[in-house]
Amino acid sequence: MRSVHPTDGLQSPRPSTRKRSRPNGLRVPSGRVNSSNTSGDKATLDSAVAQTSRRVLLLVESEGAVFDTLSERHAKAYGPAFVERFAWGIDPVLCAHLWNHLALHSRLRGESPLLVLLYALRLLNRHTPSVRRSAVIRVLESYVASPAPDPLILAAAGEGSPERLILSWIVEAERLVDSLESPRYFEAAGSFLHSVKDSAPNATALVYSSCQEAFALNMWEMAGLGDCFLRIAGAERGDFPGYVQMALANGYDQESVLVVGTTYSAWLAAQRAGTRLYPILPSQEDESWQFLKEVYFPAFLRGKAAFVDRDEREFVRMIFDDLDSGF
Repeated sequence: MRSVHPTDGLQSPRPSTRKRSRPNGLRVPSGRVNSSNTSGDKATLDSAVAQTSRRVLLLVESEGAVFDTLSERHAKAYGPAFVERFAWGIDPVLCAHLWNHLALHSRLRGESPLLVLLYALRLLNRHTPSVRRSAVIRVLESYVASPAPDPLILAAAGEGSPERLILSWIVEAERLVDSLESPRYFEAAGSFLHSVKDSAPNATALVYSSCQEAFALNMWEMAGLGDCFLRIAGAERGDFPGYVQMALANGYDQESVLVVGTTYSAWLAAQRAGTRLYPILPSQEDESWQFLKEVYFPAFLRGKAAFVDRDEREFVRMIFDDLDSGF
């Protein structure tokens, strides 16, 4: 089984200084060459050589970008548990829509479900104030802010208390999560990941998962994607921005690093590292991966990614969504 430490084996050997007569896979035409085409042919050849030999680091977010875990869990587990436990007379359809928006189409995409719960309760309380809901919010704010939230603390409270209400939501949500089938991965994501070595033989792919490492590794292996990455790191190794910083410490220049993700955390990781981010757009995952494979990644290898025309307004809106302003 491959090691999962994010920085093991990233240092590449010093490139050889021995010159080659011609690059592999690029045929040099024999016979006489028209002198008027010589400079153009040489430029094309040099560009192709640079593209295939460039040392590239891909940092790929697993949940929501490669695997459809976010929409599955929120639509079939966390959201329904929220409606069941905290609707309290409000239209269940409205509550489900609120949860779906916060969990999948706001800056909270990919964040802890407890944080989504806190914001959902705040927004409900802003429009339909409730003393009972306010009490739950106060307890939840303290619980979420704890360095290591422990459900046993909630269980120690009395029956009917805000703590017990929060615990009942956790238990119900986890029960529903456990009943879900293995998450599917986006086929276009698999197609791109399998093709990376063909277009960029010196590319290295590292994966970050918000799940536990062992679970994430098994998920990738079972999906047939085990040969598409060098290392994988789970939530126990820290957050995505920290993972990117660790990877960059191994000598990659910023222009050769591409973060591929779908959350605010991925955006933040790229911002802090000063690298490019290719966003996988929510509800457009397969289209996003296909565009990456056919258009963006080839342009990135040529150093022309900045000139690619792609509509990312929805992702930008999501990242800068003002959650405290309500709807």
